[in-house]
Amino acid sequence: MKIIRDASLVSDRQFTESIVTIGVFDGVHIGHQDVIGRAWEIKKEIEARQSIILTFDRHPMSVTHPEAVPPLLTTLDEKLTLLEKLPGDRIIVEHFSSEIARIDYHEYIARMLIERLGMVHLVVGYDFHLGRGREGSQERLVTEGAASGFGVTIVPPVVLSGRAVSSTKIRRAVLERRLDRVRRYLGRPYFFDADVVRGKALGRTVGFPTANVAVRAREKLMPPHGVYAVCVDLAEGSFNGMMNIGVAPTLHDDEQRRIEVHLLDFSGDLYDRRMRIHCIEFIREEKKFESADALTEQLMHDRQKVLMILEKKH
Repeated sequence: MKIIRDASLVSDRQFTESIVTIGVFDGVHIGHQDVIGRAWEIKKEIEARQSIILTFDRHPMSVTHPEAVPPLLTTLDEKLTLLEKLPGDRIIVEHFSSEIARIDYHEYIARMLIERLGMVHLVVGYDFHLGRGREGSQERLVTEGAASGFGVTIVPPVVLSGRAVSSTKIRRAVLERRLDRVRRYLGRPYFFDADVVRGKALGRTVGFPTANVAVRAREKLMPPHGVYAVCVDLAEGSFNGMMNIGVAPTLHDDEQRRIEVHLLDFSGDLYDRRMRIHCIEFIREEKKFESADALTEQLMHDRQKVLMILEKKH
């Protein structure tokens, strides 16, 4: 699937007979996947030329209500890697600005969706609103479609255990460490991309060398402090591991948050490399131990628990 990372580069009438689905798609959860899959089905049903996924480079609330913007389940790069795996022909990224936020939904449909993307059918989720002040409700989009000659499909929510899947519910589940629920809602484990940075190598002193990692995007939602079973993607493949998020109080005497990952089945230099860390299951709260030996003993128990968890997950 081809990605156009700047929607302003799309010229008028560059596309014709397009099925368009538009949304923030934060998390690319199973509800989003259903919407995008439905757009692809409609493309095949009416033999349209292409299916276009139109998304934004940031959460719209970061512009319209920055004081209330939620943390992101997926950064833009993470989101694009997930969208690429879904059925579609093009992904187009719109830079969400104050100018975009002020555009009336009639004008956005006419200028962007019809003139530039050649839209003949619009597919959106049940809770989608378009344009200034979220005025473009589903009902108004249907009315606009009838007047302007394009079809509109509103995809209902995906419901699991009586709950409609949403990014808001997933954020809450991450913060509550309910990673099994998160996995069901996303269709995969929750993950984040991180860079390996140089630390003090104190993990080696207790027999558990760790990779200290840093997350570039401050807006990314991170799990709360604690010890987790994880799987880590590197260029060489996927590796089992255990992760501590917190201040590592036994080995450090400051309050700086650290993310440290111990890989169970990898040997080699990780410095200055990038990894994708999949959060599989919460193990325990972070705590301060009386001695380095007590910490080592606990880490050995953690390692056995992690191995059993990951063996079952796979």
